[in-house]
Amino acid sequence: MGNTRKERAVIVTGAARGIGKGIAEAFLEEGAKVLLVDHNRENLQETANAWKRAYGEDRLAEQVHDIRETAAATKVVDFAVQRFGGLDVLVNCAGIYPSRSALEITEQDWELVFDLNVKGLFFFAQAAAMQMKEQESGGRIVNISSTASEVARPGVSHYCSSKAAVKMLTQVLALEWAPYGIHVNAVGPGLVETETLLETLSTEEAKKEHLEKLSYCPLQRAALAREIADAVLFLVSAKAGYITGQNLLVDGGYSAGRVFQNSSV
Repeated sequence: MGNTRKERAVIVTGAARGIGKGIAEAFLEEGAKVLLVDHNRENLQETANAWKRAYGEDRLAEQVHDIRETAAATKVVDFAVQRFGGLDVLVNCAGIYPSRSALEITEQDWELVFDLNVKGLFFFAQAAAMQMKEQESGGRIVNISSTASEVARPGVSHYCSSKAAVKMLTQVLALEWAPYGIHVNAVGPGLVETETLLETLSTEEAKKEHLEKLSYCPLQRAALAREIADAVLFLVSAKAGYITGQNLLVDGGYSAGRVFQNSSV
């Protein structure tokens, strides 16, 4: 049965703030119907209420879930189908970025990162793919990875490992689900200007560290959330019809190699 919906039905996890919020709003601006998923009820409700006034209640819905609970994936997909008549796009954006040295990481630290960044992502992708396969109309899944999937960083070994897992998982799922017309790709952001980032710049030391991070980036600035969203929109568009299994890094050139300022080398 082909897709007869006029507007694409989209699920975005981690949609209450930051990159996920930017992605969700970009889809709304493109005319899609969007289901916002997040564990933070207050932030999610605030975002959803503002957007319902701006874009219309018929094009927006929200669900509060902890994606570590595997049953949440099926519940969210079922809700999207009931509300929007089907599912065309899933964006797995929910995740966590803690910092702790490898000698200090506990079993609980490790499990939290992998439960959120890998396990939750996988079961949402699985539930979405099952629905897309049943619809027989294909679909698009975009996982938000990170430059940490390619470039090692000290102090975040559990995070880097989880994002490397996301990259490989994206490739495997692309291979398995290609026969059903399901494209699976990833977008790997570098440093992004989000509410969370700006909130950390409250001291001179934090600002200094931020400027040092920017100095490693050839473009010398953080990305806007909308710039990450634009990469996602491209990967779910007809222009990306022959792209699957890729990890598109949107990082201002950071992963190409470290920039050494004021150097003649």
